[in-house]
Amino acid sequence: MPFQPQFRITPLMLRQFKAIDDARGFLEAVRLRHDWSEDLHGVARVRDALSSVQIEGNSLTFQEALALAREAPDRELRDAELEFLNYLRAFDAVDGLRDRRDVQLTGADLLNLHRKLVDGVRGGQRFAGKWRREEVQVGDRMGDQVVVHHQPPPWPEVEGHVADLLAWLERVKVKPRRAQVERGVVDDWLHPVLVAGIAQHRLAWVHPFVDGNGRTARMFTTLLLYQRGYDFKCLFDLSSYYERNRDRYYEALRTVDRTGDYTDWLVYFMGGFALQMFTIKRLAAQHADGVQVPEVRAATDEG
Repeated sequence: MPFQPQFRITPLMLRQFKAIDDARGFLEAVRLRHDWSEDLHGVARVRDALSSVQIEGNSLTFQEALALAREAPDRELRDAELEFLNYLRAFDAVDGLRDRRDVQLTGADLLNLHRKLVDGVRGGQRFAGKWRREEVQVGDRMGDQVVVHHQPPPWPEVEGHVADLLAWLERVKVKPRRAQVERGVVDDWLHPVLVAGIAQHRLAWVHPFVDGNGRTARMFTTLLLYQRGYDFKCLFDLSSYYERNRDRYYEALRTVDRTGDYTDWLVYFMGGFALQMFTIKRLAAQHADGVQVPEVRAATDEG
């Protein structure tokens, strides 16, 4: 069966949509002081990269990460340092897809993203940029016991599940024009933030790699947001929201595993996003340097 996520739109989610899109509109309209936006962009990217690798046990501190981002030391890097720098380099790769809705993502793109993230570190020595060819379990070690939280699909099914996810992402990417809908064109479009949240869980659920699945799924979330025009001038940082309460993050993801319903996960995911956008909008209002003059475009029948 083709991938078709199940979820409900709740009143809380409607408020979260509004907060996110209000912030997007504000940031697109306002002209920010260059020095302030550059500084915040750099700090947000460091926080996002660091938090994403900390979720999986990386021991770097924020000050160490900030120093690494400014200038890597002239010595052999520790695994924790290289893992963090890999994440920053992966950001550079997804930057090239900002507003590129015309690009159809492929399995090769995912493999390349994974390769950048795990090059030379955990999961990279033998498995960088390769689909898993073995069975795995997702769980926690409790003393001598392993508590299994999720049994990913068998490895021969991995590429099929990934292909289904990528096909779904393509179906929901374009919002048809009003005239097209009136002619009977099916409107499969979904809000980009919903799409990004669903894709993060689904990729983690498939667990297509031997290691590095969480890092890849979180970076894939950013890639999808950038591609669909939701980059918010690269000032947001979602991973620190997850890292502050890892148990809540994992529990929200596992709710989908147990029930097949994405609603609770999406409420959690969008809640973190809305909180980030509220904070950025407030800070940007304090550092605005005017308003962007919008381009004059011919009227269209897009609805």
